[in-house]
Amino acid sequence: MRKQRFIYPVLLAALLSGCSLIPNYERPDTQTPAGWNEADASQPTVIAKDWWKNFNSVELNALMEEALANNNDLGAAIARVEQARGLLKAQGASLLPSVDGTGNVGWDKINPGKGKSTDDASYSAGLSVGYELDLFGMNRAEIESAAQDLEASGFSKDATALIVMGDVAKGYFNVLNLQERLAIADKNLKSSRELLRIVQARFDAGATTALDVSQQKSDLGTTEANRAAIELQLKIAKSALAVLVGKPPQALQVASTNMNSLVVPNIAPGQPSTLLERRPDIRSAEASLIGANADIGAARAAFYPNVTLGLDWTIGASPWGDPATTALSLASGIVQPIFKGGLLQGNLDYSKGRRAELVQNYRKTVLTSFKDVEDALATVKTSAQRETSLETAANEARKAYDLSKQQYDVGSIDFQILLDSQQTMLLAEDNYVQTRNERLAAAVDLYKALGGGWAENSKSVETPAQPVQVTKPATTQKPVEMFPAESKPAVQQ
Repeated sequence: MRKQRFIYPVLLAALLSGCSLIPNYERPDTQTPAGWNEADASQPTVIAKDWWKNFNSVELNALMEEALANNNDLGAAIARVEQARGLLKAQGASLLPSVDGTGNVGWDKINPGKGKSTDDASYSAGLSVGYELDLFGMNRAEIESAAQDLEASGFSKDATALIVMGDVAKGYFNVLNLQERLAIADKNLKSSRELLRIVQARFDAGATTALDVSQQKSDLGTTEANRAAIELQLKIAKSALAVLVGKPPQALQVASTNMNSLVVPNIAPGQPSTLLERRPDIRSAEASLIGANADIGAARAAFYPNVTLGLDWTIGASPWGDPATTALSLASGIVQPIFKGGLLQGNLDYSKGRRAELVQNYRKTVLTSFKDVEDALATVKTSAQRETSLETAANEARKAYDLSKQQYDVGSIDFQILLDSQQTMLLAEDNYVQTRNERLAAAVDLYKALGGGWAENSKSVETPAQPVQVTKPATTQKPVEMFPAESKPAVQQ
């Protein structure tokens, strides 16, 4: 009978240990478009993880490697993954028994009243074992939540890496763009000075008026000021790029001087629905949602009894040759919440509200991803058209300026026509170079919006060592339900 009285509770505990109060998880419905406004979605997208190499820049490749190794934001994101891993490891201990060693030394001085006093010493050592029966799945729910936090931090780290890579690529292109614009500004400044020399000579010869000289001096001053502004932008851009790759501004060297050798790749966006698995920020938002769903299970389990088992074993001895004594005790305890002043119900309400918030956050992240792709596709398309048009405009403006200068030299046109022609040329050349940079940046934005070749199996978050079952978003988790998803426990606390 004793054996049966011991076995029945153990079997009941084993049965209940399979129960879970975590609600069934299903991925929230989202409005997924069938295609793109600015591109054909029928062709599948194939993006390599080292997508930046498609721009054909050895220097960019080297900068990207430096950024991935030394960027501070990425380093902080990696540290957050380790924090989450540590929390999961600590949380996983709740499924295992705790074992503590104990020891005691006692010394007594006994004086019987007659004769010498005697000293009496005693020694004891023992083990104390405690174990909490996770009957209603609170510990397992908290471990599930911690596991999803680890997943979310891993996905966030990958999203940070994608942002850093995009910023490095666009930062590098911007430096090349500003260097090229600075070279154009130097060339135009030289032309303005030469034109001033010609106008001054014609004025000295009585062939033109002082107004022409003043106008050209004013134009020269404007050209010098514009050049100084571009030079400042270049210095700032180099400093920003240096920080991205983890260097002080003084240590960054950019050898390339223009964008002529860069290639703008063609990128197929694929189907919109594939973004749900290809963007780490979406996967991070969903992992956080699954974790919040598990928190509801933990909050529900707090309404139910908490059962603990304990075992203490000690051995004691004295120096007088007395035989050692041993003691073994077994104990169990149960705590059933009765009145908590609304604490448990408040925690449950909070957990449900948190899940509802993260559902909206997930949907917004998905919609934003569609917007990012659509905006990038539109910018790629428009900037390509603008680049072609502005290249023609810049070439024709240069020809028009050369002709105007020749006609002014022979006196067939007045100076204002020549000045207008020069300003048109300067503006066209500068716009063309900037549009080339916009097209390159748009290609980077499209790579980022499509996930940059990221895949879940490429992330560096390892499976935790604890026996944790992580909920996968593509399936529905169906644990043993103790009460319906939206019902409340019978005891309100």
